[in-house]
Amino acid sequence: MGGRSRQRRSPGGQALPPLLPAPKRVRRRAGSHTLTSGTTIALPAEAEPLDRSLLRAAERLRSEIADRAGLSLEIERTREPAPERLAIRCVLDAGAALAPRRDSAPDAYRLDVRAASARGRGGIEVRAPGPAGLRHGLQTLGQLIDRRGRVPAVEILDQPDFRDRGLMLDVSRGRVPTRQTLERLVDLCGQLRLNVLMLYVEHTFDFRGHPQIGEGASPLDARTLLALDAYASDRGVELVPCLQSLGHMEHILSLDRYAELAESDRRWSLSPSHPGTYAFLAELYDEYLPLFRSRRFNANCDEPFDLGRGQSAERAPRKTPGRLFADHVSRLERLAARHDKQLLVWADFALKHPEEIGRIDRDVVLLDWWYEPEFDFDRIGKLRRRGFEVWACPGTSGWNALFPRIGTATENIARWADAGRRHGAKGLLNTDWGDFGHYNTLGGSLHAYAWGAQQAWSGELDPTSFDRAFSRHVYGDARGRIGRLYRQLGKIQDAGFRVANGSGLQYVYFDGLTRSFFLQHVRRPVLERGLRQIGRVREALAAIEAEAPSDPFLELSLREIAWAVEATELALEKGLAALDYNDWRAAPGTLGARDRRRLAKRLAALSGVQRDQRDRLESLWLERSAISEFHKTRRRLDTSLRELATAARRLEQNRPPRPPAENALTMMSIFNEMRRVFGLTPR
Repeated sequence: MGGRSRQRRSPGGQALPPLLPAPKRVRRRAGSHTLTSGTTIALPAEAEPLDRSLLRAAERLRSEIADRAGLSLEIERTREPAPERLAIRCVLDAGAALAPRRDSAPDAYRLDVRAASARGRGGIEVRAPGPAGLRHGLQTLGQLIDRRGRVPAVEILDQPDFRDRGLMLDVSRGRVPTRQTLERLVDLCGQLRLNVLMLYVEHTFDFRGHPQIGEGASPLDARTLLALDAYASDRGVELVPCLQSLGHMEHILSLDRYAELAESDRRWSLSPSHPGTYAFLAELYDEYLPLFRSRRFNANCDEPFDLGRGQSAERAPRKTPGRLFADHVSRLERLAARHDKQLLVWADFALKHPEEIGRIDRDVVLLDWWYEPEFDFDRIGKLRRRGFEVWACPGTSGWNALFPRIGTATENIARWADAGRRHGAKGLLNTDWGDFGHYNTLGGSLHAYAWGAQQAWSGELDPTSFDRAFSRHVYGDARGRIGRLYRQLGKIQDAGFRVANGSGLQYVYFDGLTRSFFLQHVRRPVLERGLRQIGRVREALAAIEAEAPSDPFLELSLREIAWAVEATELALEKGLAALDYNDWRAAPGTLGARDRRRLAKRLAALSGVQRDQRDRLESLWLERSAISEFHKTRRRLDTSLRELATAARRLEQNRPPRPPAENALTMMSIFNEMRRVFGLTPR
């Protein structure tokens, strides 16, 4: 069912506006149907009670029509609208699905728009097996209505490729969004037909029984999550609880009260062998899981690097790491069952230890992930053949970057979606992480969110068509300029050295000039090419900013993009200045007094600009999030700008420091350097 959707022209018919997500089958007819102030939105009376998400969709359509065409439509419930009244008829029809045997059939719909003719007045009808499909049909209809209230005559048959189409947002690596931001994110999920939202939590929840866990992190609380759960349900979005339960427990295990539960002295993973581990997790689950109406729970359990290398080696010496993992998942499954939840976990450790995978219950859902374009995407098939439900889990590639690596995200998401379709994955979960401080912004990720939604619904779409649809339906930009801007800026990531799972330029942006761990590896031609590219991006952004959207959420997104443009430019300029500065450190006699003063001015100016950018980033941060752990990002920026200013003074005084120590940029050396920067123990 995947592949490209096509919009057909008929004699006398015009091409449809770009739709998002693009429907499966579209047949354009001649003519159009015109709405009037007497048109009603007729919801089916057969269903009792009325589905709240369908009512919300009808209210949203009514609001869109009022804003766009100035028409005020009524909403009614009826089995059959009066023949003299024009109506947008919503009909429950079990036969409306393209593929009725697929588990995505409840999301299917048929939209039929007929133009007036000699044989009748025309009309609009949405048919679907259930309320979800009717909701999607009304949404597509809303995208077709023009400013005169006209709807092109068309027949659309549509159904998603994946039953579960989700988004995960990291709220634990430094940034905890406000309730308003999270509600707006739910709205966006509904708009993109994403029906699952997860908030990744390690320590950022205010556990009443364990208040130390969230202390100083501006944690979410029970009242916020209860309200958000209800808000999401009313918009057809399932808020799935998500709480780390094995690896990535460093923050909690760093607290003295919980240190004994650590698997090793690295305090990274919970120890499955400590007698207090499951009592501790049970207490967390008892407080956290009842806040969600979802029947599913993501316990994560990814990357337990030290599993079997500490307490378990002493307490359970006969158990391999794979056996420890499988047994741990089984214990978590029982804890989740106490709250009537189905367990979801990341698949990486199970795949690393296939000899023990048979010990994991087949009711556990495995979430398979990887975030680069090249990988063994067929391993989903291996898990499916073992009897597991599997979700394909790509990523936005926004973390460890000033702006998302759009090309990487586009390929990664498309390939995972393709693999998921081929191997029968039930869900596609697009992940947006916040590694090392979560300075990457929500606005920067919107393009990848929409692309993930498109892939989860109907598959591949050419970049031009997608950018037009994204710009129009997310930002209200009919010319597609914003989509192109994302793609242009997303290409500028290279600093002359290769890094995995991140952008070289963001490392340059934060790197201290004294140590020059990354700055010593930059290449001048690459940086100069980036400056030429960023100049063109600035011009495109200026044209867009002149017509900024009125929506505060989207207007803020544009300001976040503007910050990313300026930060990228500073990183490029800083890299070029660092080349000259480090050359002087290596050979002081090569730079005369005039050139030293000139370079000193460049470095001092960059320090001042980065100080302004730091303050702007904090302001942008606080518009979407609580202060949370912004101090970590601020500390990195303070180091950078302070060392730029110090280098300027050294140049003026002609006191060159020793050249930076040479290093090789490997995945582990980069990871440990970042842990050093954050005051964490190298691994």
